Amino acid sequence: MWRNRKSRPPKDLDAKKLAALVDASQISEQEIRRWHTDFLDHYPSGLLDKKAFVEYYQKLHTDIGPEGSFEKIFEMIDANNDGTIDFNELLVVIVLMSRLNALDSRLAFAFDMYDASGDGRIDREELADVISAIYDHAGITDRKGERDPKKRAKEIISQLDDSGDNKLNKEEFIKGCKNDPVIRGLLTPSI
Repeated sequence: MWRNRKSRPPKDLDAKKLAALVDASQISEQEIRRWHTDFLDHYPSGLLDKKAFVEYYQKLHTDIGPEGSFEKIFEMIDANNDGTIDFNELLVVIVLMSRLNALDSRLAFAFDMYDASGDGRIDREELADVISAIYDHAGITDRKGERDPKKRAKEIISQLDDSGDNKLNKEEFIKGCKNDPVIRGLLTPSI
């Protein structure tokens, strides 16, 4: 998801991610920019380590379980395992945890965030990353057989790739995730 992040975090908001956050979250651009300014006031480096994240996130979400839950959330979004997250990554989690309710919105948002190449299509590797992140969030460690992210990504793409380029556009991605019983169950456990 963020594997191509540069070693120095951007001080300005990424326009593409800002647009996706505004669209998915129903939070205004001005509000997101205000949060960003506040974030940089408190964390001038533009980065949070795990300890700072846990402290920050506990203030925002007093209703979430023990500290270990926050640490798991941090590990899930620290995709490159460098021990830090930036504002865009933090806001993605805040939005996903508190603002997105509709499955289509969550999936469209996930598509925008995981389209690492920015070409409007998700390839097998990008889709496997999405599936792995969903598994991480759900605490699923058994990823063999039907739950192997690479296998599941290959199956989803082979079933839904109309153009034959081994990539999915947003519509194909949403349809595939909604029709995949394992992914659907993770995204909407009550259905």
